[in-house]
Amino acid sequence: MAGAVYGITMRHHSFRSGFLLLDALVGITVFAFFVGIAGFSLLLSQQTAIRSGDRVRASMLSEQAIEAVRSVRDADFGNLAEGQYGVSIGTDGTWQLTGTGSLSEDGFVTSVQLQALDDDQFELTATTTWTFDTARFGSVILTAHLANWRKEKEIGNWAAPVLDGAFVDTSNPLFNAVTIMGEYAFVTSEISSGGAGLYVLDISNPALPIRVSDGFSLGVSGYELIVSGNVLFVLTGDDANEVRAYNISDPNLLSSDQLLGTYNIPGVGRARSLALFGTTLYVGAQESTTGAEFYALDVSAPAQISLMGFLDIEGGVLDVALYEGYAYLGSTQDVGELVVIDVFDPQDMVVMECGGCNLTDVPDGQAVGAFNGIVLLGRSIGDFIQELVLFSIAEGPAPAPPPQPKYYGVDANVNGLAWEPTGTYAFLATDDGDQELQVIDINRFQTDQFPRVASVDTTTGNGRSVTYDAFRDRVFLTTNGAVLLYAPGP
Repeated sequence: MAGAVYGITMRHHSFRSGFLLLDALVGITVFAFFVGIAGFSLLLSQQTAIRSGDRVRASMLSEQAIEAVRSVRDADFGNLAEGQYGVSIGTDGTWQLTGTGSLSEDGFVTSVQLQALDDDQFELTATTTWTFDTARFGSVILTAHLANWRKEKEIGNWAAPVLDGAFVDTSNPLFNAVTIMGEYAFVTSEISSGGAGLYVLDISNPALPIRVSDGFSLGVSGYELIVSGNVLFVLTGDDANEVRAYNISDPNLLSSDQLLGTYNIPGVGRARSLALFGTTLYVGAQESTTGAEFYALDVSAPAQISLMGFLDIEGGVLDVALYEGYAYLGSTQDVGELVVIDVFDPQDMVVMECGGCNLTDVPDGQAVGAFNGIVLLGRSIGDFIQELVLFSIAEGPAPAPPPQPKYYGVDANVNGLAWEPTGTYAFLATDDGDQELQVIDINRFQTDQFPRVASVDTTTGNGRSVTYDAFRDRVFLTTNGAVLLYAPGP
């Protein structure tokens, strides 16, 4: 019996030893598996970061090439000719067009292609490519339009505007903002009454705007929008991704497939105003107790929009204008309808002290423009206020208290504001039933004369926004149901 028991005992210990060995092998295998996963994840993350860095670097080189060609243009427009070039700094320290491409020290190749649109305008395409291995290759393409800005061009007589063309939608989509790129106008709208959110109009013949990409729908309401090269930035009513970037290298082919990237402004559909300087996109949002109201975004790589800085300020930001390193905000603040922000460093933005920015009564600042040493602010209608305000910023970025500002009674909401480059005229979009478009003479305004020199009564609803196209000397007015093009009179 003792031997039997001994034999059983021996088999028992043999089983436990094998079991422990199996445990160890399984443990080692599992450990190795998880170490492998961690290593692979780390490697994948590193590769993703490297590829992202490649694209950002390429975007910077393409942007630099565009600025270099602008510098050549500024020196002498006659230095530009059709063809493919590289850019380099010459012995005199200025940018030059040389060869057919430029090779950076870290292996990126950048070239610029110039195509003449007419005697005074070029389309510029900057392409940067890289090929480091099978996983690290690609290209970034940016476009821009270069005009001969030194050529004198007379501004027409805007004291007598005439209707030049119209795009009418009988469903009254409530059109919002307009931006222009070459032969195309991009127009946003609400979607509550069947609007598409975003429309593309061929305006090669301003008298007959034609909608293209008519199968495209934004799916949500569209608000402000801006074009940079071949990228369209649109503020939308999308709760999760208010900022959208689309590839518009061919506006006729705009579709959801052309979406490059998005960015979510904290909160639910709060973004309302937009401004762009270089590769920094400034976004103003409605007031929130939990999120900021002003954001600076890096859009050098539209597929990877990132946050640079933000400010939590009192009141919502309904409009933004940039001027000489400062942002001028149309605000819902009751004690500061105009807000001035130093945005020289987007990562460290500062609200300026502004003793002259608090206006009488509490109606909101809805539209703002900054040019030629002045700021214009359009407000919502009030019982005891004048809705258009002119501030002087000739002595500093923040308007001073009285004798500034100056006022003009519009007797309606000022929903949009635009101006032409000489600063002679400003244009207002209002919901006055008889004067949806109003033309303001800035010199008369500054010298305390009655500033309105013309107005237009439309039959397509309230004036909702207004844009001036310097290339065509045309004004685009959006209303409830139309995009209207006006030309200066004789």
